Amino acid sequence: MRRLFLALVLGLLVVAPAGVVARSAWAQSGGFGFADETPITLNVAEIEVVNDYVSPMKPPNIEYQLQLTPAEVVRLWVQDRLKAAGSSGKARVVIKNASIVEVNLPRTTGVKGWFTTDQSQRYDGRVEVEIQVDMPAKGYAGSTSVVVTSSQSVSEDVTLNQREKTWSQLVRDMARDMDAQLAKGIRDNLFAAMIL
Repeated sequence: MRRLFLALVLGLLVVAPAGVVARSAWAQSGGFGFADETPITLNVAEIEVVNDYVSPMKPPNIEYQLQLTPAEVVRLWVQDRLKAAGSSGKARVVIKNASIVEVNLPRTTGVKGWFTTDQSQRYDGRVEVEIQVDMPAKGYAGSTSVVVTSSQSVSEDVTLNQREKTWSQLVRDMARDMDAQLAKGIRDNLFAAMIL
């Protein structure tokens, strides 16, 4: 029994990194990457991503069911858009929220309901990210943060494939808005930490 348990644990450790690589490749091919955008170079030696958001992993939250979660999109953004080019200092990208919540919508009742196709669920996405820069050698510390929200609804006759496409579009919309807002926030609030 012990050997079986050990084999299962080791098997999971071997499979997990492969899953991360597969998700990253899928993200890049699915249009979730930011490699086409100009990198933002910071005068720090290190960039760290800290995920403070813990998904409840149960309804009404559904982000854990996605092929690419909002938190993973933030990590991709950091990988593609932020570059460290300094000799000291640190930037921390803190993921404070990366949720998608399913909300059941009211439906038409009675005879009219038989002939009406209602929107049955709405998906509300929220991403909160803060970038903190600390450069003690230069006497500089600063931060910028963004909150991005987006919603999509589906009809009661939606297929599983259509529902998953809706989720992907919701994540894509939030990713695009997050990219624009963070780039502006860095220019406006962390300009002293940028290398142009």
